[in-house]
Amino acid sequence: MTRDENLRAAIIELANSKAERGKPVSLLDIGPSLVVERAFTQDEVVNALYALQSDGVIRLLEGNRMQVL
Repeated sequence: MTRDENLRAAIIELANSKAERGKPVSLLDIGPSLVVERAFTQDEVVNALYALQSDGVIRLLEGNRMQVL
């Protein structure tokens, strides 16, 4: 897997661990783990979030939240 694929999988994994699929999850609940524990940059995370939204995998919501579709 590429670094980008690993990041995308990590985002989905963390989101699903914080809330049931389809329920909104705060990006503040998953961001620190991605940046601090897994050593992704903030730019990488933002780019991956936009790519996942473009692919129809997630929906970015107001209030720094996302929803896995």
